[in-house]
Order: sequence, then C-alpha cells, then structure tokens
Amino acid sequence: MEGNNIDLVFGELQRIGQCSSRSQFSRDWLGRETSYYRSIQSKGLKPSVEAQLNLVSRLRDLGMSFSRSEYPSLVKIGNTYLRLYGELLDALLTGAQSDAVKLDCVEGELIQ
Repeated sequence: MEGNNIDLVFGELQRIGQCSSRSQFSRDWLGRETSYYRSIQSKGLKPSVEAQLNLVSRLRDLGMSFSRSEYPSLVKIGNTYLRLYGELLDALLTGAQSDAVKLDCVEGELIQ
C-alpha cells in the first residue's frame, strides 16, 4: 500500500458502500472528531499514529467478525476489511522500522 494509506482505505470503504463521508470515516473508523479527516487532508498532514492504529484495529475486528458470517455478502466485506488491515498494518510497521533506522543513523550507530 503506497501513498497516503488512509486515503486508499477511505476510498475502498466508499467503493464497497461501507463509508459514506469523511465525517463518518473520522468518527467511526479513525476514532476522531468528525472534522479530523477533512482537516488533515486540507492541511496536507499525515494522520496520527493513534488514528491509524484505531483504523487497523477496527478493520481487523470487523473483518474477523464478518468473515465468520453465514452470509456470503458479509464474508466478502470481511475479507476486504482483512486485506485492508494487512496492507495498512504492513505499511505502519515498515514506516516504524524505517523511522527507527533513521534515528539509529542520526545517533551514529546502525543497530539491526
């Protein structure tokens, strides 16, 4: 998952009919005030790590629940949530690892 991961998740949730607005996305998926997503988009800011973790957690929880459903339509949505969860989590961990390496290099050491 490249670019702004939150934007990609928002777009996918809209595409599958699971999120209708940026306000709803802020509140229900990022765990923030309704204006949060609009605000970071307009200012060109990255979402907070906490908001990203809220999103990862929500995708995982709903994905696990829906994927166990007896209804194929919910299973499909659940599988989409789990795919997005995996991609977003991978991007978060890669970013954290990259930041850690940068900090190590700044301190004059490279610890691996």
